[in-house]
Amino acid sequence: MRKSSGRLESNMVKSEPSLNGEVVKLLCELVQIDSESGEEEEFLHFLADLLDRKLFAGCTFDSYGNLIARLPPKGSSVTQPILFACHGDTVKPGKGIVPIVEGDVVRSKGETILGADDKAGIAEFITALQGAERYPPIEFVVTREEETGLVGARHLDVSQLHAKEGYVLDMDALDAVVVGGPSHVLIDVEIQGKAAHAAMEPEKGVSAILAAARAIVSLPLGQVDPETTANVGIIEGGQIRNGIPDHVTIRAECRSLSHERCMDLAESIEEIFVVTSRAMGAKATVNSELAYRASSISPSARVVTLAKEAIEAVGLTPNVQTIRGGTDAAIYNEHGIETVVIGTGVKAEHSTDEHVYVDDMNRAVWMVRYILEELGSE
Repeated sequence: MRKSSGRLESNMVKSEPSLNGEVVKLLCELVQIDSESGEEEEFLHFLADLLDRKLFAGCTFDSYGNLIARLPPKGSSVTQPILFACHGDTVKPGKGIVPIVEGDVVRSKGETILGADDKAGIAEFITALQGAERYPPIEFVVTREEETGLVGARHLDVSQLHAKEGYVLDMDALDAVVVGGPSHVLIDVEIQGKAAHAAMEPEKGVSAILAAARAIVSLPLGQVDPETTANVGIIEGGQIRNGIPDHVTIRAECRSLSHERCMDLAESIEEIFVVTSRAMGAKATVNSELAYRASSISPSARVVTLAKEAIEAVGLTPNVQTIRGGTDAAIYNEHGIETVVIGTGVKAEHSTDEHVYVDDMNRAVWMVRYILEELGSE
């Protein structure tokens, strides 16, 4: 990478006030199109039409319904494309969102999330593209079902991508550069016991709920070690109050920045469910799936260096970090596309208090624009 031109000084963040209105207007338009996980089709087709009309993008959908948009270079002779990526789904409650702009902050009316995770990233990227003087060829991917375990990215047809480096816009803090993430194992458990009348003949039953409870209290949960966490998120079982329940399902997970530690912990969790259930006369069936593998990028990699420069250009101090949360960057890195995650400014995501400050969105626009113009100048 050539030496940074440094053309975006921190005092330039507010040098184009019209950016405020454009990015906010676009965000408000995007969040009013429902796209809870699994129901993103209308939103992604709207987005494809918008990219085609405003930026002459060539848009396609892979077999899973992920959007892949290709944008030709602008004012640049660079031929190697760069990946930018967001996700198009939101968590619940995300239907009927009514965005409200109150002074310098955008939030929902209050009954729903705002949906700025990750539509603020999409709005900021599009606004940056419209204002950039130059940029290289771009592959812009918007995935489905990120919020339910990176499902869209895991099914993404990466054979359609030619980028070797990339940026995911899906972090809250604007100063963040995420260079690594965990291995993540999804653990599904079914416990089969024996039904009986809870009052008349409880001795003839084997409670699947009790077996599950005894196993769960034996699990290493929460912060297992500095790099590792585990959680039981869902337990479902029983049909009637006065019946010994014969069937329970459990949805659990474990994560670690160490792949080996994650796999060992998943094996231990499976063993605890199986052994505890067997001791009670029940049977546990455990299915574990590696959702994604731990990855880490060198702090000296070009994508990291350029992200740090962009953050400094808007007056912030870069915070290079690894996280235990999952992002689509894990999948891109697994497929050899060196990808970091940068911030969008969203706060209190996954809650009805979700909001984003206009000034932060404006800074994010300038950060992306800085990256685009630097890459287009090489």
